[in-house]
Order: sequence, then C-alpha cells, then structure tokens
Amino acid sequence: MKRKDTRSPPAWQDPRAPWDPTVIITLVNRPLPAFELVVEAVEKAAHHAVSLQQGIGGELKADGSIVTQADREVETMLKEAFLGLTPGAGFWGEEFGFTPPTDAGFWVVDPIDGTSNYAHGQALWGVTAGYLRDGILEQGIIYMPRLNMMLCAERGGGATLNGKPMSPIPPGEIQPQQLVGHGDATLPAISDCPGKMRHLGAFVIEAAYVATQSLRAMTAGRVKLYDAAGGILICRELGAEIRELSGADWREADWQKESRCNPLYIGPRESNFPYGNHWSRYQ
Repeated sequence: MKRKDTRSPPAWQDPRAPWDPTVIITLVNRPLPAFELVVEAVEKAAHHAVSLQQGIGGELKADGSIVTQADREVETMLKEAFLGLTPGAGFWGEEFGFTPPTDAGFWVVDPIDGTSNYAHGQALWGVTAGYLRDGILEQGIIYMPRLNMMLCAERGGGATLNGKPMSPIPPGEIQPQQLVGHGDATLPAISDCPGKMRHLGAFVIEAAYVATQSLRAMTAGRVKLYDAAGGILICRELGAEIRELSGADWREADWQKESRCNPLYIGPRESNFPYGNHWSRYQ
C-alpha cells in the first residue's frame, strides 16, 4: 500500500504560509519607455528645428563636419525628455558626448542627421533616435518633418509610416535599374555594386527610403550608432538584411561605444550584394 505523504509542503507551495522574501522569487518588470511619449518628444524637437532652419548657417567642428545651433538645441530637448522617461539611462548624442549604457537602458540620438543639407536649406534631413536595453535595439524612430515622414518601430512589432503599418521588404536580387544609396565613404565602391547609385547626404533619408523601397538597398561607412540605430531597427522589422560589408553579422551591442561602426549593408535578403573583405578600405 502506498504510504500517504504527511510532510508539509515547502513554504513557496503552501498558500497558508506567510510571505517570506527569502523563498519568494520576485520577477522585476522593466517596462519599455512609453513609445508615444518618445514619438511626441521627437516630433516637438523636429518642429523646433524647422522653425530655426531659415538662414541658420553653421560652423565647422574639429572633424570637419557642420554643426548648427539647432543641432545643439534639439539634442538638449531630446536628452531631457528621454532621461525623464528612463532616469539613470546612458545617453549618446552627436553633439554633447557619451555616457555608457546602464540597467536603465541606453539612448542614441542624432539631433539632425544631414546637417549639411539642413544648413543649406534642403529638406533631406531628419531627427533620429534609438533606445537599447541589454545591448538590443528596442525602439527606433526617424522623423523627416519637411518630407512629412515619421517612421517608427518597436522590436517585434513591425514598423509604421505616419502611423500606418509598412509592407515587408521583398527578398531577392538587386536589379540593374533599381536604386541603391551610398554614403560618402562607400561612394568609391559603386562599380562593385548592383543597381544604380544614389547619394542623398543623410543616413536617415537613405534608411527611410530603403524601408519604403524607394531605394532597394544602401551601404554606409563612417557612421556611429546614433546615426544608424533608428533606421536599422525600422528596416530590420521589415525583414531587411543588415550585415557588415564583409558579410559578418551586424550587432548593435558591438557598437555601444565611441567609435564608428564597420561599413554596413541594409537591403533585401537573398540579394546579389558582393560581400567581402575588400570593403574594409571604405571604413
């Protein structure tokens, strides 16, 4: 005969037992920042940049790139808004430097990507931001106010354009008549690439156009995570392939530091893009 088990259940199984913090496992919930507030902050900052654009001019930084007062003011606005949503998080903006990731996350912000275009009165510029946690992109946004294009993505949730779901990027080869964007650093390599070359002067513009398939693909070198994060998450959520030009996997966790990313490709999967180590000279 089977003996009846008269032992008392462990405290964590016994509903009559008092709560004991030494045996109860507490799962810490770390909600993501409220994305509607992230979008609202970017929209407000971008409209501020529009209000300053006419006749703003610019000045040269030590690295030879242009900066304007709008760059500085937009970054200040976004830093205040984002760290208000995630106190203690790390923050890396183009104009005011780097504080490393923390358990509260990591924000990367380019206040105006395409500053040269902006300073010369063009519409081909945008505000972009990404939020990472534990080295993974969770939220990304590109807003190009003068083109009336707001692209947003949260990991696992797809991507939207002006609030409407976007279609996936079709896999397959890049055809000779299709357009491919190239950054400053990768322009010398256009003869190695399929498709017809375009150079628009801003990572956010080319990434947004890959997302909408106005460009079939793009290459970029000499970018930092704050330039690329928003566009990468948006395109990733639409099924794009994102790789280093060598063919290696591109991982955002590798670039949460004050250095340029290795040159990268964003475009259709199963393409005819010629990956290889020869691209290292365009870094």
